[in-house]
Amino acid sequence: MERHGRSSERALLLIIEDDIGVREGLMDLLAPRFDVLAASDADAGVELAREHRPDLVLLDRFLPSGDGLAVLETLQGDVRTETVPVIFLTGDADEATLERCLEMGAVDFIHKPASSRELLARIDRAVRQSEQQRKLQVLAQTDALTGLANFRALSVRLEDEFKRAQRYGYALSVVVIDLDHLKAINDGMGHDVGNRAILALATLMQGNLRESDFAARFGGDEFVVLLPHQTSMEAAVFAERLRSELRGVNVQRGDGRPAPFGLSISVGVADHTADSPRESTEALLKAADAALYEAKREGRDRVVVYGQSLHNTPAAQRH
Repeated sequence: MERHGRSSERALLLIIEDDIGVREGLMDLLAPRFDVLAASDADAGVELAREHRPDLVLLDRFLPSGDGLAVLETLQGDVRTETVPVIFLTGDADEATLERCLEMGAVDFIHKPASSRELLARIDRAVRQSEQQRKLQVLAQTDALTGLANFRALSVRLEDEFKRAQRYGYALSVVVIDLDHLKAINDGMGHDVGNRAILALATLMQGNLRESDFAARFGGDEFVVLLPHQTSMEAAVFAERLRSELRGVNVQRGDGRPAPFGLSISVGVADHTADSPRESTEALLKAADAALYEAKREGRDRVVVYGQSLHNTPAAQRH
């Protein structure tokens, strides 16, 4: 494996090419404008793609260790790399072969040898198109009010995290959070104030997340947080901290004056562990939902772990 170090502002390209002369020539050409990874065989290239999720793959059509089309199929079949665009590098001028590359999802193909100008132009175009598609995908999976992920993105991420937890045998907790009395806030103070309450909770939540955590707005007043490598009791500590800190957050009315109420949340927590596995993501969410229902039934403003309650003193000021 060869690498030119990645910076945060530049696109990352992965070259999978067995010819050392071609590979090094491409790296020298591309390194001034892009961050570059390179691999000499199919297996190493796929592993690099999975680990680094490049912005573009330049893939040799024929590799001693595997057909380039098989590599493309592998990348497209993995959730980590399925959206990464691929440009084939090929010395084959057969139209049927090139048509097959495009039919399978390659964004372009470049004949070897290609001029530097043509190569850079095609790469620039593919990177721009990929970035535009990525932005559209982010918008489609983002809640417009809070900037958190939406239900669609949550469904994908939960499946991904659940499979990893099963594969590697670590804990995964789901925390379902309901903002108490949002309807009363909307009815009494207006939806603008209700939206500020939602934003206050979302902002506080984001400030308490680890890099590996994932938060989404599940519905109008409901949020879901995924906590990998956390048991339900560990996740309850996160939830209790959030509940406690939110009670000190003030929401302003439209005229700038503080709203005459405090904020509180009801929280349900459940986990999937090696010792106590859930059979599916649906079962895990259902358990967290049941704990949330129990928190509401007990009077709200509290955290409940599935199977046992964490009784908290309700907030003195109610809506």
